[in-house]
Amino acid sequence: MFTEIFNLLKEGEMLRMNIRKSGNEMIVIVLPYIENVKDSAAEQLIPLNLKGSPEELDAGFIEAIRTPVIKSTGLMTNMAEYEKSAEKARTESKAEKERQDTVNKHVKDGETFEKAGKFREALAAYTKAFDLDKKNVKIQLKVNALKLKVNGGSHDIFSAPPPVTEKPCIEDFEENDDDDDSDSSYYPDGMSDDDPFVS
Repeated sequence: MFTEIFNLLKEGEMLRMNIRKSGNEMIVIVLPYIENVKDSAAEQLIPLNLKGSPEELDAGFIEAIRTPVIKSTGLMTNMAEYEKSAEKARTESKAEKERQDTVNKHVKDGETFEKAGKFREALAAYTKAFDLDKKNVKIQLKVNALKLKVNGGSHDIFSAPPPVTEKPCIEDFEENDDDDDSDSSYYPDGMSDDDPFVS
């Protein structure tokens, strides 16, 4: 009988049995049980009551309890799995809330530092927030803007580029004339093509 009960149960499943003699018969109360099931519905399962002579119980006990035990333990296994998944969801939800609270705290610290003109401290706070929330575009833009300020950037990355100062071309100094290169106007006063220092 015990070999058959062993094969009937899965890991962690139990059978609670109470056996009482009543005249020439025996009354056997069987209750399937699984540890760590907190759902109160598990406590509402009705135990199996078997009554018969020792010979009758020897012959039909396992067959009598097989289907009810499988159904009951299957139900309680589902309860246990549900409770585990519910607990996991609660834990993950709590962790997500704590993560978001931490992100918000760093952002608030960053705003406070930025208003006070402490850009390095603000950058550090926003960077911590971004490390916890890599998909937050607003925080990423704030980090980029503060990096420009900390590194000495004088204009925002979205502002217009600084104006370009035109450099004078060599042609601007050349004058159109019909004179030959011997014109003394190309040389300082007192110098000419004949001057030994002019090549």
